[in-house]
Amino acid sequence: MPEYLLLKRVNICKLILLALMWIQSDEDSQSQLAPDYSSPLRVENLTWLGETYVGEDVEHFCDVSNTTTIGVWGEILELKLVDLVTNLPTCLHDASWYALLVITMMLVDLELDGVYLHPQDKYFARSIALDSLEQLGGSYLAKGHPYLDFPLSLEEAKFLLPVDRKQELEIELGKFLINTYEHDFEDDAPDISQFSKGYLKEVLKDFFANSDWRSDIDTEAVVQLQEKYGSEYSQAAYSIQTKDNERWGYTLVFLKQFLGLDSSFLDSHSDLFLDESEKNNFPEYFRIKSHLERWQDRTVILSRLVHTLVYFLLVGANYHPSHIDELMAIPASSRAISSLQPCLGVAAYRSGYYMAASGIPESKVGRDWLLEKAFPNLRDFYQCGRLEGKDISVGLV
Repeated sequence: MPEYLLLKRVNICKLILLALMWIQSDEDSQSQLAPDYSSPLRVENLTWLGETYVGEDVEHFCDVSNTTTIGVWGEILELKLVDLVTNLPTCLHDASWYALLVITMMLVDLELDGVYLHPQDKYFARSIALDSLEQLGGSYLAKGHPYLDFPLSLEEAKFLLPVDRKQELEIELGKFLINTYEHDFEDDAPDISQFSKGYLKEVLKDFFANSDWRSDIDTEAVVQLQEKYGSEYSQAAYSIQTKDNERWGYTLVFLKQFLGLDSSFLDSHSDLFLDESEKNNFPEYFRIKSHLERWQDRTVILSRLVHTLVYFLLVGANYHPSHIDELMAIPASSRAISSLQPCLGVAAYRSGYYMAASGIPESKVGRDWLLEKAFPNLRDFYQCGRLEGKDISVGLV
């Protein structure tokens, strides 16, 4: 599996785990829970709301219970671990997929207000957001788009052009500047050196934004310009210590580009709110009612989702869907588990056991994040599983 595809899947796992932690935390704070309880989203980040189509209440996602949501995330994950570009089957799946980023935005803002989801890490949500953007969009994107952020001179703009096409694109840029000026002012033969900084910035923004090579801009030049101009010109968050809500809003907007989120779910209501007489010609994509009965047992669907998350993070490219059923059959607990933390422990034990017994190597990227940064308390469960699985493996030999 190419490294980028592995990183994308690892970051999807992180976002789902973060969302599960949010659901568990919210449910723990309630005195009583109805079977159809749904944790409310409260996104107040004005940058995020202004730059995206989806508000704080995600259509379809907010209409179903937490238990259903967990089941849908399980289906999404199993699909994405096999084929990242696959189309999701219903509006509820796309809405729940989109909601992962909305939940992350809400949790980032809560951290900025001093409310922490992870008791041992006050930067937990912010680290996931920023690390995901750096890994999926390039480290320079985590600090914003240089052609949007910095008050570039013409020479600095040329400095950013892809190394292997600099000469060709410098000529193209000169023509673009002249043509744009003549279109805007109907003047002939403008003196480019006399362009105001504000006008030049807007034209350069259009030139870069409309190109098919902007992802190949000279990253060394970007670093030098960031060092020159400093963090005050960064449009997005430039470190996990960034305190500005607007910059974090842009960080999550930028990350949206790399997750392949589809907002088609906004086009219609689902069949949850239709009379039978209205459903005859209703698109299959917006029919979710018949799916809901599949996601009723919290212990079953949470266990499968958590096992899939933990196992993939530990094995990475060595993941195969058939492994999940096999490792879940390993004896580990005699009681039904319907909450996140004990389910994580069982999943870590079984994963370690299965990997050792089957000779499946670890994947450092996901393993280090899961066991060293996110949930170090899972190491003992994992190591116990590995020791017991290794004994089985030796006995079979």
